[in-house]
Order: sequence, then structure tokens, then C-alpha cells
Amino acid sequence: MGATLFFGTLSLAEPIPARGASRPPVERAVLPNGLRVLVIRQPHLPLVVLSALVDAGGRFDPVGKEGLASLTANLLTEGTEKRSAAGIHDEIDFLGAKLSASAGDDYGSVSLTVLKKDLTGAFDLFCDVLLHPKFAKPEFARKRQEALAELEAAEQSPGSVAERAFRKALFGAGPYRSEPSGWKESVAKLAIGDVKAFFQAAYQPQRTILVASGDVTLAEMRDLTDRLLGGWKGNAAEAKLPEGSSKATADLIRINRDLTQANVVFGHLGTTRDDPDWYAIQVMNYILGGGGFSSRMMNSIRIEAGLVYSVFSYFVPGKLPGSFEVVLQTKSATTAEALRRVREEIERMRSRPVSDEELASAKKYLTGSFPLRFDSDAEMVGFYSQVEYYGLGLDYPDRYDGLINAITKDDILRVAKKYLHPDEAIVVIVGKQADVQLPEK
Repeated sequence: MGATLFFGTLSLAEPIPARGASRPPVERAVLPNGLRVLVIRQPHLPLVVLSALVDAGGRFDPVGKEGLASLTANLLTEGTEKRSAAGIHDEIDFLGAKLSASAGDDYGSVSLTVLKKDLTGAFDLFCDVLLHPKFAKPEFARKRQEALAELEAAEQSPGSVAERAFRKALFGAGPYRSEPSGWKESVAKLAIGDVKAFFQAAYQPQRTILVASGDVTLAEMRDLTDRLLGGWKGNAAEAKLPEGSSKATADLIRINRDLTQANVVFGHLGTTRDDPDWYAIQVMNYILGGGGFSSRMMNSIRIEAGLVYSVFSYFVPGKLPGSFEVVLQTKSATTAEALRRVREEIERMRSRPVSDEELASAKKYLTGSFPLRFDSDAEMVGFYSQVEYYGLGLDYPDRYDGLINAITKDDILRVAKKYLHPDEAIVVIVGKQADVQLPEK
């Protein structure tokens, strides 16, 4: 679930001092068919950035058809009933616009960037792609082959191999069990009928959030959406989550590769994005392993012991409980010591309060970096799409500082005990196993 770190950490690179005074207002409307429309007006910009977020992510992939949501999204821009794939690409090039579609763990999205003067024509194309993809045989075969090639390449990355093995062990047959791109054996079996059925079940107006930012008003977007998306009808046969599930238990998974370093993922089940403890978890994790060189894990495992180049921890949330993970690379012979220190720092977080200095530093970073969400139209569209999707409320940016600053040392200790479970950890080690040393326990 690494692709969801935007909401997994709710913090980015370096903090900046600017705060929300310059943040543009957001307006919201709901069409009769259930489509939600958000507009972030910025009349000083000649561009409009659009995104349709659809509740159509990989968590809806049926067992044995992992990668279906991703392949479906990738085919949306490859031809419609009235436009060929080449015609779509030529039209986008002529407009100097950008059009893309993809799917992650929770949702799929179609995105458009275009000059305001070309918005009407480009939005017609955008809606055609969203509503009427053709899923022609040649494009299906080509995109499926591209997906298989990418999966083949991923097998050459030790970090990707470790992450995929971890997810499979943690989530069993349930949602999030694979990366959105699926597995080679599942993608190879996908058929056009699977894609068409998934599209009909998942791409529906009541499952869609349309967000626009730039030189556009809510009235303009209502007019466009009423004309081009108002007739979009939902149906009763909606995409459902797979029934399969698995209660993960502590495990050690060793995958042999001829490498000089061991790639390690250590983790267990996490929580959802709407968990009331989410903000305390973020502050706690920043101190533990999410704060770069400020984190305890980095200080212990890299600075003090010199065992790794980098080590970091994170919670990956979603509509359903995600994961808690610690990721590191170390020499095969020092794997045992690195893992011992990971557990040591987790136990320390669970057993003793953090210091006043650690708490203050974490709060300063998390609140100071928050305005980076609004650096560009594209970032704002992505941010508010997720705010709406996860039900955080449009006043969320105004409340964020208070939510973080309200966290106490007692809160940190409480959530550490509640959400960190080293005895339940799944440990995946990809490396030359003959050289890998493991801790006694």
C-alpha cells in the first residue's frame, strides 16, 4: 500500500511557515444522480485541473483477478465508442492538455489539465473517457502485456519483492492482498469480459467525486456536469469487496536472492483513515520512525550503530484497516542486530512517554509541512478529492493544526500500546539467506 503515503503520513518534505490565509475557498454540490462536485476557484490561473475519483480501487478485485481495477483504469483513455485511442491522444496533443487514468488500493481516478479556453471541448473528451470506454481487443491485449512487463520488472526489485510478500502474508485472501497492479499469474488470466463487468459495477455516479481547481466557478462546473454527466445513471449491481479474508499471525518469510544486502519489511495490521486516533498515531510514528533523521529508529540503527543507510516506519490507512510497516536495508550479517533495534525502539515507545522536545518537534513538523498540500492546482485537487472520499469535511484544513497540537504525551503512549504489536509482526527478508543472521527470538 505504499502508493497511499500521501494520506499515510499527512506530512511531506520540509515545513514552510505560510499558513491557510491564502488558501482558496472550496464549494460543493451534489447532482441528483449522486455525483459529488467540488470546485476550488483560482481565477488568476488560466488553467483548469480536473479529477474524477471513483470508488473503484484494487481492493474490489475478485480473488484470482488481482490487477483488474488497475487494468480497467489504464484502458479508459485507450478508446471510446466514438473516439479511437489514437484520436484521443491526438486531441489531447492538439489542446496541449494532459489526460491520464489509474487505480490504487482504494480508488481509481481520471485526471485532466487544460487551458480554461479549451475547457468545454476537453471536458467532453474527459466525460467520454469516463462514461464510454470501448475496451477494444487490440488495446486490451497491449495494455495487459504492458502490465505483465511491469510486473516482470518488479520481480527484479528486492524492495518490491519484499513488499509484495508482506502484503500477501498480512491480508491473505482479503482486500489489499496485492499491489493494485496484481500478480503475473492473475493478470495473465484477465479477459475483456472481466474488465467490462468491473467497469459496469464500479464506475457509477454515486461512487464518483469530481474536483476542479483553477479559473472556473461552481456554476460553470454545474452547467458542464449537468449537460454531460447528469444523464449518467447508476445500477444496483455495484462492485463488492471479495469475501475472502485471513487473520494474519506472526511469521518469518525468507526469500533467497543473490544480494549483498538484506531487504527487510517488518510489520502488522494497522488501522483505517477515519480512526479517531489517527492524529495521535501520526505524531507517535513521526517520533518512532517517520521523521527521517529526527526519528528514534534512524538515530539508533543508522547514526549510533551504522547498520543502515535509511530506515523508516509508516502507517498505511484506507477505507479498510491497512498496515504498519518498518522498511530497511542492511548487510546480511547485521540483519539480526537491525531487527533487534527495531523491536527495542517499538518497545521503548510502548513503555515510556516521549520527551517534551520530541513531541514539540513532531508537532512543529506536521503542522509546518501541511501547507505543501496547496502548492499547486494538481495537489489541491488530489488533496480535496481524498478529503471528500474519506469524509474528513471541507473544514479539515482549518482544523488540522488543532488536531495535531491537541496530542499529549499520554496520547502517544496510549496509541503506541494500542497500535504497535511487535509480537504479531510479519518479517520478510529478501537477500542471500545463507549469509543472513537472524535474532534468537
